[in-house]
Amino acid sequence: MNKTTIAVRREDYVNFYHTITDLYTVYLLCRFLQRDPKLVRILFIDAHPKGNLDILWSRLFHSYTRLGHLKNVSSIFYRELIFSQPQPRSEIDVQQYRRAAPSFFFDFREHVLKQFNINYQMNQKLNCESFNIFFLVRHNYVAHPRNPTGQITRQIKNEKQILDELKMKFSNYPNVNFTSNHFEGLSIEEQLNTIIRTDLFVGVHGAGLTHVLFLKSNRSLIELVISDTTGDHFDQMSSINNVNFRRCLISDEASRTAETIFTCIRETISARCPSMIISTNTAQIVNTTPTFLRNVSRNNTKS
Repeated sequence: MNKTTIAVRREDYVNFYHTITDLYTVYLLCRFLQRDPKLVRILFIDAHPKGNLDILWSRLFHSYTRLGHLKNVSSIFYRELIFSQPQPRSEIDVQQYRRAAPSFFFDFREHVLKQFNINYQMNQKLNCESFNIFFLVRHNYVAHPRNPTGQITRQIKNEKQILDELKMKFSNYPNVNFTSNHFEGLSIEEQLNTIIRTDLFVGVHGAGLTHVLFLKSNRSLIELVISDTTGDHFDQMSSINNVNFRRCLISDEASRTAETIFTCIRETISARCPSMIISTNTAQIVNTTPTFLRNVSRNNTKS
């Protein structure tokens, strides 16, 4: 092989959190060694089969090969073979306890978005007159053959009822666009396009919240947890990406879950957009900014 090759032993190949932390480590190696990531080849030295996140490796780097696919090759000469650090040593893994962005993090973020043709420069400034809330839903799905039932943990009971209640609460709020979806059936490009347009990201603790790394700065993440012993994975990632973080403790009993989530969302919006007051009694949002100032803000946003 005449090109630089980086050997990677992945801990988990279908978990978005583990994959992104691995990808960042390899990208960081490329930058420190002054290699163009798009010219670097990846050699998987684990025994994982194909997975739905493999596309990230082929888009961010030149290509990838599995060591197992080379078993019939008698000998291979690598001009430059570099071994990547294991996933827990990644500079953005929770075990590193980072609160500030490590080297080349924002370059990595930009690189990912560019490879999926995401317009990461649009609407950099938070627009409180058009506030987008996205609720990430967790559904059972078969990600790999080791979990044939597709059963996942940390799901909200009576999810549909709760989402319907939240949609009803926000339906008459002219400044707020509330949407929900699950990512299991969406392409990576569709997922990133959703996140790049999101001002407030809401979801139950799980690997999907790793998308907080691709929110625009000064946006917000609400992590829903049933137990307050949940790890700090997404608190740290929010801090790395200059995103406002809030942990919202919900009860396993579904009777008041929608109201609890709504309260967390309302308080988060009020903190980010003080001019908006979301009434708890009436289905409306009151914008306290004078009309002529709102018009100036709107014109500035369009420009």
